[in-house]
Amino acid sequence: MELQTPPSLTVSKPDAAVATLLQTLPAELFLEVVEQSSIAISITDPHANILYCNRALCELTGYRRSDLTGRNHNVLASQQTPKSRYQEMWSQLTSARPWTGRLINQRKDGSVYLAEVTITPVTSADGVITHYLGMHKDISVRYGLERRVHNQMAMIEAVLNAAPSAIVVLDEQQQVILDNLVYKTLRTDLKGVEPFEALGLAAEPDHQKPLVPLVIRGQTRWYSVHSQLLHELNEEAELYFVEGRKRACRLLIITDQTERRQQQEQGRLAMLGAELAAAKQAAVIREALDAALVQLQAPLNMLQAARQLDPVADCGSHTVMAVALEEGESAMRRLQACQPVQTEEPLVPLSAHTLLQDLQDLCLPGVGGHKGRLQFVIPAAGACLLDGQRLRLLAALSLLVERGLQRTEALADAWVRVGAEPSAQGVDFYVEDNAPGMPQGAHRLLAGQPGGQEGALLALSLVQSVANEHRGMVEVTSVSDGAHRITLHLPSSLSDRRLA
Repeated sequence: MELQTPPSLTVSKPDAAVATLLQTLPAELFLEVVEQSSIAISITDPHANILYCNRALCELTGYRRSDLTGRNHNVLASQQTPKSRYQEMWSQLTSARPWTGRLINQRKDGSVYLAEVTITPVTSADGVITHYLGMHKDISVRYGLERRVHNQMAMIEAVLNAAPSAIVVLDEQQQVILDNLVYKTLRTDLKGVEPFEALGLAAEPDHQKPLVPLVIRGQTRWYSVHSQLLHELNEEAELYFVEGRKRACRLLIITDQTERRQQQEQGRLAMLGAELAAAKQAAVIREALDAALVQLQAPLNMLQAARQLDPVADCGSHTVMAVALEEGESAMRRLQACQPVQTEEPLVPLSAHTLLQDLQDLCLPGVGGHKGRLQFVIPAAGACLLDGQRLRLLAALSLLVERGLQRTEALADAWVRVGAEPSAQGVDFYVEDNAPGMPQGAHRLLAGQPGGQEGALLALSLVQSVANEHRGMVEVTSVSDGAHRITLHLPSSLSDRRLA
């Protein structure tokens, strides 16, 4: 220590009871206790000159007792301890208060060590400081371990904060004991709500969940959660001798999968759109061929009737009619062979919410800058459930949407509304538009007349076919403000789970 001569100071007398107790112990005991102590001890005069040092101090510093006795304590001082530390030390010692702090001391061989030093002023009966008692510990190894732990924690924190996922560790009481920057940011976005609680992980701590939605700043984001059980050693002093006692903790890794889900959804919608386009095209072709077959069947029927009504006609006439009938029947067979085969789609449990959501995602991009024209009224999830053919229903509804957009194309304030609502028997899907007049061919469709002018009834015919397949019905009605609604009434389920 770099010590200077302190001024004398008067302090209070020692406690008389303590003085009496000390007098009952032999002086040799105090000498042996100090000499054999593992703590390095020195006693100096008020000028910081060493009067005594024990074996532990000699072993610590590398000096012999004779080398230290009579020398000032600053023989152990190194230039690496700032002077402000010594000033702080003397300010406290001259106030007759013990001082404890850390100094970088130097051994005889020039090596340095970090010492934890406690210096206590010793006063006479009249309160004057007569000596200083110093106790020294080499804490270099302990300090190194402390810094290593600190550095490791800093590195762990840096790694956790650099991770793209939100990471949190919870104790047995669901209290956060460790989290990273992404988790803190997510908690801020949730206005202080713990993300693990918002994700429903508090109620089901061991449940591995698939993608879970969270609404953040008005947008839905999707997260995956990985949960892992950890064990932490108890820190309570009373459990020091109890081995194997560990506290259970839980590590949660919460990863934002929104972009991945969007890519998956885009791929799913692209595939669904392709399937839907193929189904619609096949339906249009079948309807057109059916109409052509109906129109072709009429003259063939007339030719057949003519032959039966005039059996005595000349051979030439019979020959011409026979050739015409044969050609007509051949044409019908060719048309029938060209009809696309309708693949039977199985009935599956459906939700009107999901069905209309898919329809909206498929139809809105095609509307472009006029998305306000096309409105969707989507019921809550679980409100409208039914058994149905998903692709056939989507094809029928999308054709009705296209027809509605075509009918309202010339209107300045045009709108087409698509929705679903529960009914007494099941679910009603509807498409409304505000174009004037009843949709073309609607009356003929309701009267059961197939076909139509240049495919005008194709959408309605397909809707009627879907209704028949699902044992439902189609209704075309006028609603307020001159708008018209086409409603597809479907039962919730089919008792035999088969198509009609």
